[in-house]
Amino acid sequence: MNLAKKIVHPVIRAWLRCTAYFFFEKVIVTGKQNIPEDGPVILASNHPNSFLDGLLLTCYYKRPIYYLARGDVFSSPFVSALLHAINIVPIYRREEGAEHFPKNEETFEFCIETFEDNGTILIFSEGQSENEWDLRPLRKGTARLSYSAWSNEGISSSLKILPTTITYSSWLKINDVVHLSFLDVIQKKDFPEGVEQAVLLRKFNETLKTKLENDCVILGKKENQKVQQTIAGFLLKNFPNGKEMAIKALSNYNNGNSDEKGKHIDFAHYLKANDIRYFKRANLPLFMVSIAVYDLAFLLNIIPFSICEYITKRTTNYNEFYDSVLFCMLLFLYPTYLLAILFIAYFGAHSILLGVSIIALILITAKLREWAKKNMQGYIKRKYFKPLSAMIDELFGKGSD
Repeated sequence: MNLAKKIVHPVIRAWLRCTAYFFFEKVIVTGKQNIPEDGPVILASNHPNSFLDGLLLTCYYKRPIYYLARGDVFSSPFVSALLHAINIVPIYRREEGAEHFPKNEETFEFCIETFEDNGTILIFSEGQSENEWDLRPLRKGTARLSYSAWSNEGISSSLKILPTTITYSSWLKINDVVHLSFLDVIQKKDFPEGVEQAVLLRKFNETLKTKLENDCVILGKKENQKVQQTIAGFLLKNFPNGKEMAIKALSNYNNGNSDEKGKHIDFAHYLKANDIRYFKRANLPLFMVSIAVYDLAFLLNIIPFSICEYITKRTTNYNEFYDSVLFCMLLFLYPTYLLAILFIAYFGAHSILLGVSIIALILITAKLREWAKKNMQGYIKRKYFKPLSAMIDELFGKGSD
């Protein structure tokens, strides 16, 4: 990576991280100790939310990243040049046509050069994105790239594959809770030496699939999907260890006896019947404060958010790109809005301090909006919390809240 990109990367990363701080209610990161301090790395991730996944990893993976993206987005010379400038290189799949496969050799050569420079390549091992928690079948690209690097004398066993999972509490909205996990690395020494390529590729994909699947929220296909979605979404949103709770709950639901299933069904129906989205208790004073905070957040942020939401709806029609486009719209428009506030305060009232104070109020209320919603529901729904707490304690143990 050249010097200019090394300088620019921290700035872009800070900008993305700041936007993510306000876009998501919370990003819960686990496994940071598994991130290699140096040496070549393949980030092998699941892919639930279009290019927002790559932006999120840029925020929380501490080293610069090169990204592999599907080849059809490199549709014009201008777009191709722009994507290459921000470290995105193409990988062509069957869907783009077999005639493009030879172009992958150039991409693989680029990846090898990046590894020789101790760089990181991000590849979404499923090869496609869908707004769902389940892990889809893995393509062979990650295995082939790993094999090529391990076969290179200049890289060999120094390359580490870092399996990564991204789990969103929901889609098509802001203020999600995201669970981002860096798992134990996969290394060349984990596989027997001297086996033929086809066998190694198969063993690699089996190993990677097991690591990713064990850390993903998997809905059972044979049972009521809505029940499972309700349970998983509630747990992911409301508990720091919500992903682990959701994985356990769905496993118990799909593999348990009829009594176990019945308890989970009652829990899901209780949430749906009473429209309970948050597990947060609140008293009357907190309720009143939260109303004021929520209303102020609405008034101060309605202009940039409404513009971004309108454009996002028109351009995506609520497809799998919705969250990604909304994030990028806010990434650019929100700072513009804040600068406009500063200019108006300076030229209208001749006060930089006034402008800075208004901006601070805008940002504080924007961050506290979801907190206020939780407190408001926590007070309005307070009569439902005692039986809800009993259900949670029975299903997940004491102290889950």
